[in-house]
Formats: sequence, structure tokens, C-alpha cells
Amino acid sequence: MSRNSNTGGARAGFLSSLFAPTTVAVVGASNDTAKMGGLYFQHLLKSFDGTSYPVSRSGRPVQGVASYPSLTDLPEVPDVVFVAVPAAAAADVTREAADLGVPTVVLHTAGFAETGAAGEAAERELTAYARARGTRLVGPNSMGSYGGATGANLLGLPARPGGVAFISASGTLIESLAPKLRAVGLGFRNVVGFENQADIEIHEYIEYCASDPGVDVIAVYLEGIRNESGRQFVDALQVAARTKPVLVLRGARTSSGQRSAVSHTAAIVSPSMIYDGLLAQAGVIEVEDESQLMPLIEALSIAPHASGDRVAIIGNGGGFATLTADAVERAGLRVPEFSPEVQAALRQALNPLAAVGNPVDAVIDDHGDGSLWGDLADIVARDDISAVLKFGLFKDEAAPRDLSSVVGEAQALGRVSKAARIPVFVYSPYGDADDAIVRAFVNEGIPVVRTPRIAGRVLAASASMGDGPRAAEQPHTGRRGQEPSAALPESESLATVARLGLPVPAHRFLTARELESDDANALTLTASEVVLKVVIDGVHHKSDIGGVRTGVPGHQAWAGARAMYQRFASSGDHEVAGVIVMEQVTADGPEVLLGARRDPAVGPVVTVGAGGVLAELLRDVGTFAAPLTDDEAVALLDSLKIAPLLRGYRGSRGVDIALLATRIAAFSRAFAEDPSLQEVEINPLMTAAEGFWAVDAIVRREDRTPC
Repeated sequence: MSRNSNTGGARAGFLSSLFAPTTVAVVGASNDTAKMGGLYFQHLLKSFDGTSYPVSRSGRPVQGVASYPSLTDLPEVPDVVFVAVPAAAAADVTREAADLGVPTVVLHTAGFAETGAAGEAAERELTAYARARGTRLVGPNSMGSYGGATGANLLGLPARPGGVAFISASGTLIESLAPKLRAVGLGFRNVVGFENQADIEIHEYIEYCASDPGVDVIAVYLEGIRNESGRQFVDALQVAARTKPVLVLRGARTSSGQRSAVSHTAAIVSPSMIYDGLLAQAGVIEVEDESQLMPLIEALSIAPHASGDRVAIIGNGGGFATLTADAVERAGLRVPEFSPEVQAALRQALNPLAAVGNPVDAVIDDHGDGSLWGDLADIVARDDISAVLKFGLFKDEAAPRDLSSVVGEAQALGRVSKAARIPVFVYSPYGDADDAIVRAFVNEGIPVVRTPRIAGRVLAASASMGDGPRAAEQPHTGRRGQEPSAALPESESLATVARLGLPVPAHRFLTARELESDDANALTLTASEVVLKVVIDGVHHKSDIGGVRTGVPGHQAWAGARAMYQRFASSGDHEVAGVIVMEQVTADGPEVLLGARRDPAVGPVVTVGAGGVLAELLRDVGTFAAPLTDDEAVALLDSLKIAPLLRGYRGSRGVDIALLATRIAAFSRAFAEDPSLQEVEINPLMTAAEGFWAVDAIVRREDRTPC
């Protein structure tokens, strides 16, 4: 009995066995629902359209279903096996499943890599065994999965089918989100708690959910990616974001420290900043904290997307009108003043005390049947408004309001939203909105939020989706490197940079022997002006020790180089290798930092930022996964605070951004394709309208020294 034709190398289509199975086996199934195996099997039976197989050593029926003592005894090979037995037994069950050809195994069992070195080794061996036989693993330590296509509930809790895909590193967040979705009539399409992430990687889940027509919104909670899969992660997010809202909530944002390194890039770019760059590169919606996750899912699931950034705010209460407008503008949106015609119509509908400029403070005591708010929304929508945000008091002991009035308001606002094809959002700044009130609005396609800040965030996310489909990018491939070694000598580093496609000024490295010989013929470089740079092993920031001279006349280059060498050699503080004599370039543009390195989890990344002495002072940097496309390189440059200087500011001549981006993209490809390169930093990359030049470089290659 064997059915697995999956080699593990296919694209994410193999995950149909997990998210749309027709047969599921639960190992450790029990009649006792206080135990995990019993609880999970109970929820599977309640919702699953396919065949459920309980596997129990006792061989007795489990919750009314005939059981089997082992996977081998099953009448067929299941699509997915859920394992809820202790770690030692779980390893044996997983091997049995792999030998049978089970496509996917969900390891609910803990006790692997999260327990230490021994557990990590066991996890690694088990994963290799399964992959060699074409079986893919979810977990270990996984909360489980849910496949809405067939109702395969392996979460151990009630779950409503719907259009939300949730890919999570935390089972607790799945537990938190499920009841919130049910409360507003939403539900899951695909869910996975990947936890240890021993085998199937985050980008594979994203790829599957992007291609699933039943998914309306993709939400991801991650704490990190693995196996240098940064480019694949970005590619998967970019493809998904072309057709669906993609929300990413990230944990583990802080770092206890950064690795020791000689470059500015490593000192400036923290692991958290790398992930910030990946999400910006992918063009997804980053969720700041857990409190925003459900409001964003709700808003992007049930309401039309805003077509622009013009927001109309209507409500009752001047203070909260002001706070709301502030929050919306802080989110990057506009609260434009209404036209005279719209203001006149608002005055006719309201009393003379009302403020009608935007935001609207209606100053009313009686909401009546609630239809007034629909009338006001209809009026403000005439002004080319992208979205309406309505705030209001729904429950208050001092001024009770009938539910029928709230329902009437919801229906009136819903009609405006549908007719004008714009989203309408509601939030309650004071007084609780209970479940019946929330449902009244949600039933009309109107999301309800609780604070002005979240309202602004939700509106901004909606507006970002209204820009239309994003441009598709072709997937890229990266290759892994090895352990890094010390930096190459600068002359070799400059040569490497030139091979990577960046212009380097003409230069000549004068060795200590040549300088001691006092043979001026050793210097064959001719230039009107030169830069002198002392070369000392282990010293990479030479300006800190006075080891750089600029503007040296060309005819004085030899004498200047020899004097610099003698000054440092005679001090006895350094072992001087020589002096680099470099043609001085005329560059009136901003200095740029350009770096590339291999992050152990993300893989090759490229960093661009303000360079020279401003690198660590401003920390104005952006980081994307490599290799970059030309458009991504432009976006990375435009993300910097110095971008206006690069493009030409207040009459200054700008840099050829298109050419610079093309060279950066080519540099990123060359770096990614050479696994021996571990880190390259050019600081500064001098810029001018006429071109750009790498004048200082640090390069580290893998350590090939035999052990």
C-alpha cells in the first residue's frame, strides 16, 4: 500500500493533501476528549466531508468509528496523518507514514528542536527521512491545520468555513482569531500552525493560498524564515499580493545583539530591519500588533477597497471628530475640506451648530431611525471621496439608543456604500458596541473598529489595495554560502567589486617593498589628482586614523604615498602592507552605501543607504532580498531619506537613477550567484550626474581553510 508520487521538489500544489484532503488519519485518537487525540478527532468528525480514520493501539471503536492499530492496517493511504502521541512514538509513526507514501504528516507532538540540541538533531534526521520518501512535515509542535475545501478541521477547536487563510508560527494566535471570525460571520479557508518549521517553509504555504480561489485574505504571523529562503519568501508574497490582500504580523522584532563585523552594513542593519525591508519589497500590508489583525482581516474581507486617500469623517462629538481626523492623517490619508456645494447641503440637513467642513460634527441629540447618517454619507460621497468613516455612540446609560435605530443606520450606510462603491467604516469612540450592534453593521458590509488609530490603519490598508493589481515579478533563485572569513585586502576587494559590475576609479596598489625601494617608476598611474589610502591589515575605516589624503596633485603622488607609508610604518603601531593610489573622481552627488551579505536565515540581501561619514550617523538604509529587479532597486533607492538628493534637490543635478538601479540590480544578481561571497560593502559609492564610482570596498569570502 503506497501512493506517494510527491518528490518534495514540486511547487506548493502538493499542499492540497493538507488543505483539501479526502482522507485523514489521527494517530492517538481517543474516546477521551480531554486528551489531544480525542479532542482533535471530535472536531474532525463534526466538520469533515471525507473519511476519518482513528488510529489507536487498542483497536476499539473511537467516538463511534472503527479504529486501526497502525497506519499500515488502514484500508488506504490517507492524504494527511495527524500525530498526537509522545515524541519517541511520533518519530516511529512518521517513518511508518513516509514508508507508506503519505503525502503530508502534521506533527502536533512537541519535544523536538524546541527542547535543545538533541531534539534538534532528532528533528533534522526525521525530516530528512520523510523528505527522501516524498513525505512533507508540518511542525513539529504544530497546533494543527484546517482545510475549508473539505472541512478538514485539525485545530482542536470550533472553526467556521470562510475565506481567510492564516499561516501562523503561533497556535495561540489561531485560538484567538477563530472566535473573533465566527462572531462577525467570517471563517477560515486554510489554516496552519507551522511552529518549528522543520520542513515545509512559509513561502510554500503562501504560494498555495495565493492560488486557492477560495481564499479572500491571507494573514501571516511569523517570527523568522529559514534556509536562506528570503527571495522565495518575497516572490511568494508579491505573487499573492497581486490578487489578494496579504497581511503580515511579525514577532521577534527586537534583537539581543548584532553579530560582530567589520562593515558599516552589519553594524547598521539589524535582523529586524532586514524583515522590514523584505515586507516593503513584497508590497504587503504589515500589521503593527495583534490588536490590528482582526480589524484588518474584517475590513479587507467584507468592504470594498478604497480607490484613493480622500476620507470623509462624519459623527457626533467635536473632540472625537478632531482626534479621528488626526489619526486618519497620521496614517498617511487626507481629510479634505468639502466643496461649498457639499457644505451647503450638509447645513440644510443639520442644525446651525453643526460643523460641516470635514470632519462633520452633526451636534444632534436624537438619532431617530438612523437614516440621517445614510443621508449625510450620501451627501459627502458627492465630493470624490474614497471612503467614509462614521463614529458614534451606540450604548450609553445616559443616552440609551434603540437597537432598531442602530440597525436602521447600518442599513442606510450600507446602501450608500453599495451605490457609491466606496467603503464605509464605523468606530465607537465611547460606549461599548455589543455583538448585536456589530453584527448589524457587518451584515451590511461595514467593518466596526474600536479606536481612531486602528480606524486610520484600516483605511490606509484599504486604500493600498485600491491601487489595483501589482506588477508580477519573475521568481528568483539564490544559493547558499559557507562560513565567512576575514576581509580580503582592499586591492583584492576593489577588484572583486569591479568584477561584480560596479565602476572603480583607476588605481594602483604600491606594496611596502616598492615604497621602501624608493623607485618612483613603480607608480604607473597618471592622473591630475589622486587619493592616497594606507593599507593596514585589520584596519578598514582608514579615515579614523588619518590614513586618507585627498586632492593630492598627480605629480606628487609617489612622494605622498611614500611619506604616508613611512609615517605609519615608523610608528610601530601597525603592520603596513602598502598604499593605494587612486584617481580622484569629481562627484558632487550624495555618497551612497551599497552592501550585500548572506543572512543565515534569509539568504542574500542587499542594503542601500546614506554613505560615507553619514552611514552610522543617519542610519538611513533599506534592505531587500537579493537578487533585485531593476524596479526593486529603484524602489529601494526611493525609500531613503536621501532620495531627493539623488534625484536632484533645489536645483542640484541628480544622479541617473535608472542607470544606478540597473547597476545595483546587476550587482545583486552577481553576488547572489557567487556562493563564495559572504559580504561585500562599498562605502562610499561616489555619485554625480555623470556617473558613480566605488572608491572603498570590503569583501569577505567563505573560509576555505581545511579543518
